[in-house]
Amino acid sequence: MNDGLTQCDCCDYFALSVKGEWEICPVCFWEDDRLGEVIEADIKSGANHGLTLRDARANFLLLGACCREMLPHVLPAEARERLRYAPRNL
Repeated sequence: MNDGLTQCDCCDYFALSVKGEWEICPVCFWEDDRLGEVIEADIKSGANHGLTLRDARANFLLLGACCREMLPHVLPAEARERLRYAPRNL
């Protein structure tokens, strides 16, 4: 497990080196856009092509990426095992 990483609002993996600095999560490819955490789940994200966090989270559970177009860029499921995961509800 990698300590010192922060949790992605989309996939719930601890994969970001810093929170709110426009970093792209390697697990789901969500851009951490400073909109806030899961409490602002229905606001459209310009940095994420108009997706809401709620939609991106549903996409991740279904597809393994924040949206279908990002599938080629995400970490494979087996590579995620080294990261801490703590699922949250909206």
